Amino acid sequence: MAGLDKILEDIRSESAAAIASVTGEAQAERDKVLSEAQKDADAQVQKILSHAKSQADDLIARADSAAQLQRRRLLLETKQELITSVIEQAKQSILDLPDSEYFDLILKLISSNALPKEGEICFNRKDFARLPKDFAAKLVAALPDGAKLNVSKNEADIDGGFVLKYDGIEQNLSLDEIFEENRDRMTDAAGKILFS
Repeated sequence: MAGLDKILEDIRSESAAAIASVTGEAQAERDKVLSEAQKDADAQVQKILSHAKSQADDLIARADSAAQLQRRRLLLETKQELITSVIEQAKQSILDLPDSEYFDLILKLISSNALPKEGEICFNRKDFARLPKDFAAKLVAALPDGAKLNVSKNEADIDGGFVLKYDGIEQNLSLDEIFEENRDRMTDAAGKILFS
């Protein structure tokens, strides 16, 4: 039996060696597969992270761009509101001038806009009521040669300034019209003063 035990022992030994060899090879193969899988996983993680970072950077850049655009738009709107307010205040300050200063300004406008013929000048109700007593004499002195204007009793539907009428044709020199005609120039001037 000793021979049989020896054979069994050899078989066991060879089996154990074969199992150990196969197990070692399987573990080595498993370690190799795991290592390659880990490398692939790490590469995929890096690729995903890189892509996510790229997307996040793109989102941040777009959000920053949108915020900058919104900021510029709000700043422009605020500037436009300020400029409009300044222009309206300027117009109102003319309307609020003391009578003598207001009508001195009116006479200058008449002088530079009157045609060398007979016509009529119309004021709004408020301005007609506050005409200085010597306005007619000052008007004659302010008119260019050949011009003659009669102050109309008919009121003009304007806030301030006047309307000249010649042969049924009206020339609107109301403050609203003057400011509207010069809005671009005044806007540029106000912008330079306010924001330079």
